[in-house]
Formats: sequence, structure tokens, C-alpha cells
Amino acid sequence: MNSAAGGAAGGGRAGLMRYALLGLGIVGLSMAGVLYKLTSAPIVAIVGYRMILAVAMLLPLLYLSRRSTSAQRQAPVARSDIGAAAASGTLFALDVTLWALSIQFTSVSSAALLVSMDPIFVAVFAAIIFGERPSWHMVAGMAVAAGGAAVITVGDFHISGRALIGDALALAAAFAETGYLLLGRHVRKRVDTLRYVFIVYSACAAVVWLAVLVLRVPTAISGHDIIVCAALALFPTVLGHTLVSKSLGHMPAAVVAFAFLSQPIMTAALAYLVLHQIVAPLTAIGGTIALIGIGVVVFANERYVASAPPQPI
Repeated sequence: MNSAAGGAAGGGRAGLMRYALLGLGIVGLSMAGVLYKLTSAPIVAIVGYRMILAVAMLLPLLYLSRRSTSAQRQAPVARSDIGAAAASGTLFALDVTLWALSIQFTSVSSAALLVSMDPIFVAVFAAIIFGERPSWHMVAGMAVAAGGAAVITVGDFHISGRALIGDALALAAAFAETGYLLLGRHVRKRVDTLRYVFIVYSACAAVVWLAVLVLRVPTAISGHDIIVCAALALFPTVLGHTLVSKSLGHMPAAVVAFAFLSQPIMTAALAYLVLHQIVAPLTAIGGTIALIGIGVVVFANERYVASAPPQPI
């Protein structure tokens, strides 16, 4: 009986830890927009420094993880999985770069809401590529989310025609993120989190720096911007993307839906507190509609509670 009680307590602590990691990851992701707006160097160079610093931060964690006794961590990574993870990193490079560019044209809140459309694209591509037929709940959620996105873009057009460029870039970032997530779903079945994200972030850094060289983007950067890039590497990348991708695979559907919905809301709140960016009325209305639709899609897609044991980080 004591053993059973101890097991229950251990399971409870493990569950609380996963929730805490998810919450920390969401907070980290929500900081990206504000941090980008605090920089002055060319945004593509900022993304490049962010990713190279993220890779450097992962190295000691990757070294320490060698002591893990889990079968997944000890198993060698297949060449096919390395290639798929590198392809995922290429799409991740498009995702983070396009989104960083989007907030140069539109508000942080609009960009955050529109890039959050990726669950809609994931559901569509899962149906096309993997034959996963969407339920009527998912179809209804997609329609509601699309309507909300339309309201956001109409509102931005009334504010500034230039904002539509940012909206288009944010939607393109969501499209790229879709491929990144689908490839990640495939690779993460066999590869542990740390080795997977190390390959992804390394490939992302290589692609972004190639773009910097090809486009001849100035790479001179101030000490202030380096500090902000380090914050971007630590909070939205190493803590944000890594912890959220690890946590969501073993969470109830309601928690997954809440995670997706809370990020753009928290991003808008931080933009208001730090940058004094007020959410426009139509953005607020369209964002609410879109988030309801996204929440329905995510909940319908993740409506089971994962029963598999937690994967090692």
C-alpha cells in the first residue's frame, strides 16, 4: 500500500513537473515578439545570432544527457531521421525569420494571432498527406478560425495597407511551421527531444546564416542587441520551443488547447506592457473568433490523454 501511495505521489509530481515545464515554455515563446522589437540590427541577422546562440546553449545539455539510460536516448539516430530533422530545421528557419519580419510591418498581437493558425494547416495537411480525416468539429473550427483571420486582416487594412504585408508574412510563417511540426511528429517517435532540437536548431542556424551571406545582410551588432539575442535564444528557443514540443505530447486535450490559445494572448499582453501596443478593436474581435476556432481544432485533434510514458528530454 505504501508502495502504491509512493507511486501515486511520484506520478503526481511528474505530472506537475510537465505542467510547470509547459507553462514555462509558453511564457518563453510569448516573449519573442517583444524581444525582437527591442533590437536595432537587421532582423535576419538577429535571427541568425539567436539560433547560433541557441545551439551553443544546447551543447552542455546534450553532453549531460549522454548519461541517460533510456532506450531512446541510447539508440543511434538513423540517417533518414537526421535528414528529416534537418528538413524540419529548414522550415523552422523560414518560420522564425518570416515571423520576425512580419512584426516589422504589423502589430505584435496581429502577428501572434495569425501565426497561431498553424493547427489549422496541420489538420489540413494531416488529412491530405496522412489520410487523417478531420471530424466535423475540426472542419467547423477551421471555418471559424478562417473567419477570425479575415476580420483581423480587414482591421489591419483599415489601420495601414502596409500591415497586410505583415499579416501575409505571419500566415506564411504559420504555413512553414506546419511542415516543421509534421516532420517533428514523424521524427520524435524515434529520437529524443534534445538530439532532435539540436539538429533542428543547427540546420536552422545554417540556413539563416546562408541567407545572411547571400543577401549581404550587415552583421555588425551592438552589445545591447547581443544581449537581446541571448534572451531570444534562451527564452523563446531553448525554453520555449523545446519545452512546449516535449510537453504537449503527453497532455490532455484541454491543456493542449489552452496552451495554443494562451500564447497569442500572453504575447499581446506583453506587447501592451512593454511596447505600449494597444490591440485594435477589430484585431481583438477577430482574434477572439480565431482563437475559438483554433481551440476547437486543437481539442478535436488531441482529444485523447496520452498514455505513453514521458519521453526523455
